[in-house]
Amino acid sequence: MRQALCALLLCCPLLAQDNASVPQFWSGGSGTFYVNGVVYQYAAGTDYTVVAAVRPVLNRKYLALKVRIINAGRQSVTVKPDEISVKDAFAEHALTVVSGAELGRRMRKPYNRARLAVDPAEASQSSEAPSDGMTPQMLTMMRAMAARTQVPSGGPVLPNKNLLYTDEPGALPMAPMHGPTAECGQVCQLLSRETAGPDVLAQLQRQTSPDYVERSALLANTILPQADTTGLLFYPMAKLSHQEGASGSGKNARRVKVTVPVGAERFEFVLGIE
Repeated sequence: MRQALCALLLCCPLLAQDNASVPQFWSGGSGTFYVNGVVYQYAAGTDYTVVAAVRPVLNRKYLALKVRIINAGRQSVTVKPDEISVKDAFAEHALTVVSGAELGRRMRKPYNRARLAVDPAEASQSSEAPSDGMTPQMLTMMRAMAARTQVPSGGPVLPNKNLLYTDEPGALPMAPMHGPTAECGQVCQLLSRETAGPDVLAQLQRQTSPDYVERSALLANTILPQADTTGLLFYPMAKLSHQEGASGSGKNARRVKVTVPVGAERFEFVLGIE
């Protein structure tokens, strides 16, 4: 009996330490916050947290859905864009996603450049056909590899160790997720993630390039524990119905229902578009 009690006392600190390694702060709860006037909704489950926001882009011809998925569990999880569903909240019909590659192809058409607010300078560069049978992915990889070297004045070519590159877009791991601090709560940390880089939703409301659209698209990724992934999904605005006064301001409004399955968990949002 005494030996069993001693063994139990020895195991308790180990169990406590193992549980403490998981950021329980990210478990449960939902809410909203704003970034540059756009409403972001978040929902936290047992192992995952999902953040979602929508905004009309490309001259209001397309709806961009921004999704961030945070893995707070102990196991890796794979997410795929085609598993995320979006419905018109009023008409109750499913919306068909337009991939970043397909939307980029449409933007490169000369008759669509003004319609989709394509930057003329960027369009002329991206419309150049790859030579010698090389694909755009191969050219991108070669540019990244060339950027790894720098030539100091009077010195040999040296590798640039500060540059990360990959031959698969979106394959680089995201920044590791850190545990909460007393000074920064859950909303604070989520807001920090969304504002850490360029505001892609704001950029796509201005003149932009097909390459930028392709780079910002959400890709299939396996998310490591304590890491996250983010990207955009695109839907035609013409497929969305209006409802007068639905926004509470007397204006016509549109809404979408978004469902994001992650592992064994399921996250749902109702997002308004004005």
